[in-house]
Amino acid sequence: PQVPAVREADGPQRKRVLVVDDEPQLTSVLKRMLGRQHDVVVAHSGREALALLEQDDAFDRVFCDLMMADLTGMDVHAELSRRRSEVLSRFVFMTGGSFTERARTFLQAVPLPRIEKPFEPGLLLALVDASPPRPGAVVRLPAREG
Repeated sequence: PQVPAVREADGPQRKRVLVVDDEPQLTSVLKRMLGRQHDVVVAHSGREALALLEQDDAFDRVFCDLMMADLTGMDVHAELSRRRSEVLSRFVFMTGGSFTERARTFLQAVPLPRIEKPFEPGLLLALVDASPPRPGAVVRLPAREG
């Protein structure tokens, strides 16, 4: 008997999402918005995010705050471009709208999506659903008879 293939009707695939922000209220809101459909991991600083990504970079989407107290999103980006550049295509930067000159230049130079606070839940979910395929991620293919 043929094994039925996983159908789209079964709902979107659960993805792994990393949220990097030093505002606990914001991370809990994002975790609530995304957590029903996806597995959400939170890092409360740029440093924590780098340490985490060093051990586990298997995230489909990374929402990273641009302006944080210890390491900014720009610092995280710079560090990852040296050590784990394949992760960067999955980044989306979050901004509160106020930019330093460095941040403005960075955003013009780096072709990654950015979203402004407050966030639209629909936009967040759409960005996760549209995340680029992850190398080594399990892609479900229709089963064939052997």
